[in-house]
Amino acid sequence: MSYLATIREGRFNCLWTSQILSQVAINLLNFALIINVYNTTGGKHYANIVISLLVLSYGLPSIFFSAIAGALVDRWNTRYALLGSNLLRAGLVLLYLPFHHNLWLILALTFVISSVGQVFVPAESSMIPSLVSKENLLSANSLFVFSLYASFIVGYAVAAPVIAVFGELGPYLITAAMFTLATLALLGLPRSITPARMPKKDPGVVGRQSFSSELSLGMRVIRSDKWLGFAIRQLTITQGIVSIILTLAPALSLGLLHLPLQHSSQYLIIPAGLGMVAGVAGVSHLAKRWSKIRVLEVGLVLAGAALMLLGLTGLLYQPHHGHFIVPASRIGPIVAVMVFVLGMLNAIISSTAQTLLQEKATEETRGKVFGTMNMFINLAATVPILVTGILADLIKVTTVVTILGGLVVAYGLVQLAQLKRYRRTGLLTE
Repeated sequence: MSYLATIREGRFNCLWTSQILSQVAINLLNFALIINVYNTTGGKHYANIVISLLVLSYGLPSIFFSAIAGALVDRWNTRYALLGSNLLRAGLVLLYLPFHHNLWLILALTFVISSVGQVFVPAESSMIPSLVSKENLLSANSLFVFSLYASFIVGYAVAAPVIAVFGELGPYLITAAMFTLATLALLGLPRSITPARMPKKDPGVVGRQSFSSELSLGMRVIRSDKWLGFAIRQLTITQGIVSIILTLAPALSLGLLHLPLQHSSQYLIIPAGLGMVAGVAGVSHLAKRWSKIRVLEVGLVLAGAALMLLGLTGLLYQPHHGHFIVPASRIGPIVAVMVFVLGMLNAIISSTAQTLLQEKATEETRGKVFGTMNMFINLAATVPILVTGILADLIKVTTVVTILGGLVVAYGLVQLAQLKRYRRTGLLTE
């Protein structure tokens, strides 16, 4: 696997640059919106519910449109799909400027922007095999995963400083500019490129019936392959945890550190991003020792345990006496370590599961499988996001996180026992 050889492929660089710019832009926008919504509500008792609705407004379009987008990308010119989605998002982000304190319009606009963005991911995934040689395909996917998590660090870490320096409207202007630059980067792609896995279609068959068949194909493929289902379940749980933590981030900052979120990024956001990058960097070494299945099943149990420990950290503060059991100066580093571990495990699980999906899905179905996967991830996270947001307003947020971690551990242990039984009886081979 040659990263240097992959980077030297000019057409790949156009797509990679666009991905980096658009991912940094969307992460910057998301975190800025969370801060804006929390501040707009004044941190009142319904603040976590509103933030839950914000996260849902970003996630619901994936439930409704990702499978459709995956099927459409196989029928469209991929270059134009990428150009159009970035350019539309650049224009839509500017609409936040006059309405940045109107919560309902923020939710509606976020839903629309996320809906447009559903086209980008399957179009991007389907184009990679057309831009790099077969021997560099794995390194190309690894670079995309790495930049995905690196952009999380940059986007979320700079959101608060951008607001401090440029004001509350700064993130929207910068995000629009970055989407515009991401659009310009795509101009270097070939004009007539189509996905390598796209089958030739008879023009007379391109109708509603054939399109409905394409939509249902992803579901049928996933049901027919136990490994595809297994990988998607792991991704669904880990990405659901990430969504819930993001929803509860303002309350967690106050519950664990007794600091507003914009002043605690060095303990919550930056360690999470660094952990993700560390996980991507180390997953290849871990894969040499363990199979992908083993990495996924053990990683999920460890992630649940780390989530429980993060919630239990809240016990170090005694609210009746107004002080920490351990020195306050040590609480931040303890939280940072837990968040770093969570970020690392999330990256390991996500990278491994994505690789398993790439290996098991055929070239003809890969886009539809990934579109369906995005739908499942957001569908499974919708109810927990809303429920945890409500619970966090009713009971301590650290208690909610501890319970969530316990549920993940319990599921992971049941899964471990089930897979062990399958191996012993010969029903499961890796």
